[in-house]
Amino acid sequence: MTEPFVPRDVTSCKACGARIFFAETKTTERMPVNVEPDDRGNLAVYAGTGNKVHANVIRPGQAAGMRAAGLPTFVSHFSSCPRADEFRRKARRDNADRANHLRRQSANRAKARR
Repeated sequence: MTEPFVPRDVTSCKACGARIFFAETKTTERMPVNVEPDDRGNLAVYAGTGNKVHANVIRPGQAAGMRAAGLPTFVSHFSSCPRADEFRRKARRDNADRANHLRRQSANRAKARR
């Protein structure tokens, strides 16, 4: 039988302070995952080589089977963090675009005053 995954390298969410760990997805992106297993979870999390942790999205039937076998399922922290939108790629890109726009406006105003 497969041993249940126990999170290592636990850290805190920079936005809300919740306990999380990071897992690598199939596309090798890092995803924040809540530390506590969740009966509503749709993530199968397992230890990879070295210190890597992997997460796969699973179907409801697969999740039920894992739980029946005594294996925990987990939830992405994006689904529970009240400030998750601040960390999504598009939001970061939009914020950077907005900051660059404001810098250009400020520089243009400074030039106009000279």
